[in-house]
Amino acid sequence: MVLPGKDAVSMFTVTNAILTLGTYVALRLVYQIVYYRFFHPLSVFPGPFWGSVTRLWIAWHSLRETEVATVHAFTKRYGPVIRITPTLLLVSDPTKLPEIYHRHADKTGHYITGSFGETESLFNIRSHKTHAAFRKLIAGPYSFSNVKRMELLIDTQIEAWLKKLDETFACTGISFDFSWWAVYVAYDVISEIGFGAPIGFIEQGKDVGGLIQGFHDGLPAFGLLARLHPLTSWVKTTFLKKYLIAKPEDNTGIGVLMRFRDRLIDQRFREIAEGKDVGQVDLLQTFIDARTDNGKPLENEYLKAEVLLVLLAGADTTGTAFQSLVHNLLTHRDTYERMMEEIDAASRKGVLPNTIPQYEAILEHLPYYVACVRETIRLNPPAPNIFPRYVSEPGIELFGKFAPAGTEITGNPWIMHRDWALFGADAEEFRPERWLDAEKAKLYNKYLFTFGYGTRVCLGKDIAMEELLKGPLQFFRRYTLCVATDKPSAQFVVKGGIGFWRDMWITISTRPPVQPLVI
Repeated sequence: MVLPGKDAVSMFTVTNAILTLGTYVALRLVYQIVYYRFFHPLSVFPGPFWGSVTRLWIAWHSLRETEVATVHAFTKRYGPVIRITPTLLLVSDPTKLPEIYHRHADKTGHYITGSFGETESLFNIRSHKTHAAFRKLIAGPYSFSNVKRMELLIDTQIEAWLKKLDETFACTGISFDFSWWAVYVAYDVISEIGFGAPIGFIEQGKDVGGLIQGFHDGLPAFGLLARLHPLTSWVKTTFLKKYLIAKPEDNTGIGVLMRFRDRLIDQRFREIAEGKDVGQVDLLQTFIDARTDNGKPLENEYLKAEVLLVLLAGADTTGTAFQSLVHNLLTHRDTYERMMEEIDAASRKGVLPNTIPQYEAILEHLPYYVACVRETIRLNPPAPNIFPRYVSEPGIELFGKFAPAGTEITGNPWIMHRDWALFGADAEEFRPERWLDAEKAKLYNKYLFTFGYGTRVCLGKDIAMEELLKGPLQFFRRYTLCVATDKPSAQFVVKGGIGFWRDMWITISTRPPVQPLVI
């Protein structure tokens, strides 16, 4: 006799369970594709098929380092706004920046990856209200007037860098990979003004402690986890969190930088406890001295997050801009020659000393050189990334189509800065002359996205611009540059939304100083 229910129980085999689970997953996948592609409010916006139904599409291209080129190609195909994930629109028209990045726009979960630690830095803070409160606490040292007082510190590191290049390469004729040396000086400048002393990249002529490589190694994970939110946020609530959050104990990637940061902070607190004079008031000391509205110091974990942000955003991206400027000029010899003629003419007139000129003198007397720098940060922004915001109530109209409140929306500086309508049909070409037209330059600056936009614009912008106008200028004045033809060609790569150059092999020889004319 067959017992009741026995046939039913026998049906629950492992095979049937797997088939049931597979059927469920397949049906959920079909539902997701159909819903997001045809019935979601953003289905009216064009874009790649797989991008419209799953975030895996953009994550895959980020890992393959093909995201920027692929998305840019789709903007050319579909127009100024495209859908690159089921819930994210990318706008390529820079005149829309004020609507996307207004002061009340909140950041999305894209920023909360854990790749640089669990605690949010100013960059990661999503709420515009919270961001405004914390920005007030630490904005003072980044003001232009304070940056001007740091100018001598910047000059000191530039001179040390040039001296090292003289000894190591100019006197020997040995070719070297400039991509590393551009970042060496950027790191030592930011550590000098940020923490009271250079890390030692210039003196040692190497990647001290593997800090640069550690940052680059951590970028793919940063890009992947950002593009997979909200899955990333959910994973952080599970036991897998310990594998997701970067920690100082990690032997690779960002852990190297975190250990260096912790040593800096511990040393400073020891000096304070021992009553030592820490010298100049640097960024670290300002963070330590900062007080909230109720008179409390910054929490230690937040302090660590801000110091790490200075190390990451304050050095690597500036070094990348320096790399790009040198590459652009070496591949556009007519522009390079015109720039050098202007520099030498100003030197002969006596308006530029043979020592490092002051920031204001460069702006006043070298308009073409300044145009070369501005054109470089337009064409080669160091962070060709997506920076999503939530659309606020009641929503936004984009080129005749409506995106409801809660929609994620972003720009990408690499793509926006190649907009033909604003920058002309030659927008993808390196042409500094476009910046010599004062009216057009005013418009270009209004919609420049290199340092972010609006109330979230990068606090270190003035430091970066001072470095970029002073360091490269003295480098070009001091040396004649040649590309090393027996080495690999230079290559620009983008990892996790951050760009940098590889294999910028050059040789340098000392140029005789241009003396002022005696009348």
